[in-house]
Amino acid sequence: MNTIVLNSQTVLGAISLEKSGEYIIPWRIFHEEKDFYTPNLLNGILEVPAGVRITFETNSPTLLVEFKASEAELEFDIVIDKVLVKNVIVSPNETSFKVDGLVASYKLVEIYLSQQQKVALKKVAITKNAHWNTSASLKKKWLAYGSSITQCHAAESPSKTWPAITADELGLDLICLGYSGQCQYDPMIARTIRDTPVDFISLCAGINTYGANCYNERTFQAVIIGFIKIIREKHPTVPIVLNSPIYGAFREETPNLVGFNLIEMRKLIKEIVEIFNENGDNHIFYVCGLEILSEEHIGLLPDHLHPNAEGYEMMGQNFAKEFKGYFE
Repeated sequence: MNTIVLNSQTVLGAISLEKSGEYIIPWRIFHEEKDFYTPNLLNGILEVPAGVRITFETNSPTLLVEFKASEAELEFDIVIDKVLVKNVIVSPNETSFKVDGLVASYKLVEIYLSQQQKVALKKVAITKNAHWNTSASLKKKWLAYGSSITQCHAAESPSKTWPAITADELGLDLICLGYSGQCQYDPMIARTIRDTPVDFISLCAGINTYGANCYNERTFQAVIIGFIKIIREKHPTVPIVLNSPIYGAFREETPNLVGFNLIEMRKLIKEIVEIFNENGDNHIFYVCGLEILSEEHIGLLPDHLHPNAEGYEMMGQNFAKEFKGYFE
């Protein structure tokens, strides 16, 4: 078979690619600096390829994908010309899957990797006599930073996360930095965003801070402001949307261990944007999370925190409406 070259032109949505023996591992940080990240961030989260997809054009009717065996199920989406044509779930210890019966004319292929488990890629191949080329994208790059709600464990499938839906709606090239439990505004993540070429940035603030009790009223704004100032060192005019948490059930009014609730957090997050605007930064905007998913949608939050598949679909559509125009 004819092998697709796996590099930064065909593996999109990753911050960096690590060569490990015969495998390619997509990372959502610059992996060369991984020793500088805290142990919690390195606990398998940064290697989970949420939003990462292998993208190319080909006239092959067949695709073969090979990867390192995993201890858990791996899920992949095969998207052809923006239409999901096959969802593939492979059992633990399986190392490949094959898709036949695709149209033999040229088409855009996107193979979305799991948003839940690490994937070490070995090979992607097409029919021997078929041709392929990279997809020259003129799309603007959008980097989305957030929590497990941005990583989207419970999405219907890898291409049905809310960031993937929003990116598809708006024609954006997605980089998803949704880190389950770890959206704590670490300076190293600010540096990662600063050093990544992007055209649009969204930052979700608050929900992991509430859960981890890590910042109080004295430090919350200071940490987020410093995070944004680091990003602005290399992205002085890139549009940034700072969005507050979606509806959080009891967290709305119940103080955490440092005395914070989500209602208070939303006020402070909006105030951060106002501070930047009043000091001449007119490229930063506020989106209230309740405009994305509110109390009336509590039925879409099975655990009163994380949306189900329907909830993520709604979030994707609502974020697309809110973001439209910020990056034009």
